[in-house]
Amino acid sequence: MNELTVEYRKQKHMFIWLIPLVFLAVIFLWSTAGQGGLSDYDLAQGYSYLLYLMPVLNCILMPVMLAVLSSRICDMEVKGGTWKLLFTLQEKSRFYDRKFLTEFLYLALFCVGELTVLLLCGMLLGYTEPLPVKQALLHLAATLLTGSAVLTLQHILSLLAANQFVPLLTGLAGSFLGLFSEFFPPALARLVLWGYFGAFTPYHMDWNNDAQKIILIHKSFPTGLFAGLFGFTVLSYLLCRHIFLKKEL
Repeated sequence: MNELTVEYRKQKHMFIWLIPLVFLAVIFLWSTAGQGGLSDYDLAQGYSYLLYLMPVLNCILMPVMLAVLSSRICDMEVKGGTWKLLFTLQEKSRFYDRKFLTEFLYLALFCVGELTVLLLCGMLLGYTEPLPVKQALLHLAATLLTGSAVLTLQHILSLLAANQFVPLLTGLAGSFLGLFSEFFPPALARLVLWGYFGAFTPYHMDWNNDAQKIILIHKSFPTGLFAGLFGFTVLSYLLCRHIFLKKEL
């Protein structure tokens, strides 16, 4: 806790908290744009629509957000070149873990904030659908896990890259790949890490010709995929940590 306190003091005038806040504001504006005067049918599936929309938005926005977040938090040590001084005062492993934990806490706050946006949209737009609590919590868990997997990659890139343009470009490329992976064959889409934001969406859309309306159909949660991604995230973190500890800085 003392080390985390020091980390946040180092960021005192960097306004890191603005990064997730700005992206949450974009999600809120995107979710409410053009939603005025909704029909009774739309209001009756309002939360379901947002839980379908938010994973798609996360595919676009979260890779960039995590790249910027990790880059800003790690850049002070990279830019200053203070590695040898730092590692005479603390272990490399503790430094690596503390930096990642700091970034993870911002990610967790973003995920909770996204649920807050969901509730706020329901209140402002007057959704008549009861809040699907189970689907909302599963969305929270899936977003947090996928974000952690992406953050593991961005974290090691931000620490090892001499120029922060490299991790930022990776985040931007991940945003495009994550979005377009929705159109890939399932076997190929599973190879795109950033596409997992959309892989856990609890609904899919269908067109009802008789009613001439879009209907949202509930999907079962892919437990096996979730467990596989969890294992991949843990192994990736340990591998990236090992690479950092072995590298001469």
